[in-house]
Amino acid sequence: MPLEYKRPLYTGDIFEGEIEGFFVKAHVFSEPSSYGIAKGRISRLTVYPNKQKVFSLANFERGWDGKPPEDIMIRAVIAVAVEQFDNKAVDWTFEATR
Repeated sequence: MPLEYKRPLYTGDIFEGEIEGFFVKAHVFSEPSSYGIAKGRISRLTVYPNKQKVFSLANFERGWDGKPPEDIMIRAVIAVAVEQFDNKAVDWTFEATR
């Protein structure tokens, strides 16, 4: 299921929803940026195991917290979000160099 619009933010918009059984929150801009995931429109993205948002499984805020996720299920969730907003695949080799 695609992420749904929730509200505007000072710049960009907040989208939330469930992808592959995980809860995802994304801050999305109208134009791509070198700071976005895959140099796209998503400048912030957090993957949670559920809607309670007690802890995150992956977090991107103009860069990955630590390093990009290695779990293939989490990568698949992120790939779906990037495809929704940027219509392209994530180059994980590039993401690892951030």
